[in-house]
Parts: sequence; C-alpha cells; structure tokens
Amino acid sequence: MRLGLSMETDGSIEYALSRVHAHYGRRLAASDWRRLEASQTLGQFLDVLRGSPLADWVSSLDLTQDCHAIERSLRIAWARYVEGVAAWHPREWQQWLAWIAWLPTLSLLAQLARPEPAPAWMMADPVCGPVAPGILAERIAALKGTALARFEPALSGRTGIGALWRARWRELKPRADAETRQFLEALLGALDAYVQQQAAAENADATPPREQLIDRLTKLFRAGAGTVVATVCHLGLMGLDLERLRGGLVKRRVFAARG
Repeated sequence: MRLGLSMETDGSIEYALSRVHAHYGRRLAASDWRRLEASQTLGQFLDVLRGSPLADWVSSLDLTQDCHAIERSLRIAWARYVEGVAAWHPREWQQWLAWIAWLPTLSLLAQLARPEPAPAWMMADPVCGPVAPGILAERIAALKGTALARFEPALSGRTGIGALWRARWRELKPRADAETRQFLEALLGALDAYVQQQAAAENADATPPREQLIDRLTKLFRAGAGTVVATVCHLGLMGLDLERLRGGLVKRRVFAARG
C-alpha cells in the first residue's frame, strides 16, 4: 500500500532496530490509557490524545467528522506509519514490512467482493473509493492498473482476502537466518492463535485474546530484539493500539451524535 511515501533509503538493520526500540518505548502505558479512556466526550478524548505520543495519529481529526471519516483518517495514518518504519530498514525488507500497511483495509476489500453495491461512505476512501462504484464485475475491471490489482483473485472469488494477503506476505519475505526464522514462526503461531480465538464462539481461557496477543508480542519483541521480528512485533502492538484508539473515538462520536 503506497500513499505517496518514498522508500528509497537503504538503512542498516542496526539503525532500523534502534528507531523501532525508541518508538516502542513511546507507546502508551496502562496509566495513559486509563486517563485517556476516562474522557467522557470526543473533544476531551482528542485533547488528551494531542498531548500524547499518539498525537500524529489524530492530527487531522476534528469534532465534525463522522465515524467513517475517523476510520478513514486512522487507516491513512496507519499506512504512513508502517511505510515510514519500513523505510528505516535495509531495502530487501522494505516491501515485506510495508505489506502490513494493508491490514486495516482488508475488511473494506472484503466488502468490495460482495455482489451488492458498495456502501456510499466507501466512495470517499482514497484507496477503495475509485474502484467501488458499479456492480462487482465493474469493480473487478477497475482494479487493473491500481494499487489494488493484486487483490483481484479475492474479488473474483478465487481465494479469501486474508489468505491472499498472507500468501503475498510470505512471497515478499527475504531470506533470513535461522534465529530470525525461528522467531517468525513463533510470531505466526501467536497470530494464528489470536485469529482462532477471535473466531471461536467461546473462549475457555479467562484472559481475552487481545491481551494474550499483546503479551506474546511483547515477549517476542524482547526475545527477537536483534532481528527484524522486533519490528513486526512493534507494528503488531501499534496495530492493536490503533484498534483500541479507533474504538474509543468511534464510541464517543456515536454518543455525541445521539446526544
């Protein structure tokens, strides 16, 4: 997913990981989240955020935007963040890391794959909007020559959107040493467990799947500190933070609209 950002630099893995660790240290602590989530209104929520390390993620938001505009802005902020992090790394790792930027957009692409017309709000999305009008066949044809072209098999029904994303991520992964491969397998295992737990009707474990994943990613971040796996773990944790942030913003926007 490219939003006009350049990834022409070719940094060293040591340089990249030093920046990743610095950004990891800026994540909101539990006390910061408690203070943020104590905010009653959207305005208060945004005011707290703008004084936090997440200020850049909400810099374009204001009190007039609806839920769809909020989510759209967060998807753009996420893509820019992921691509910025990817650009710190050696060239061979950049495309693989940048592919993670697509994750919040997969649900929109799944909607585009349905036979019914795309919802009106999707037309404003800078990525999916240009191909959203028309019937499914027209949307599939419109993919050609766009950043979405690689997702054509999913819209055509030949594969699932998640399976397509993951297969491409594996294709993009450069050769890695044994230690990095081992950590990556552990990471994929943690992600698979999370997906399965989320899909299950009941979870026997008392710890919510999200908290389990945060714990696993945090441990893998530390264990794989000298490898690119630390970067993926950091992006995973930031993605979970973004999900939590989105929930807080949308909840307060909905309540404001009803008030």
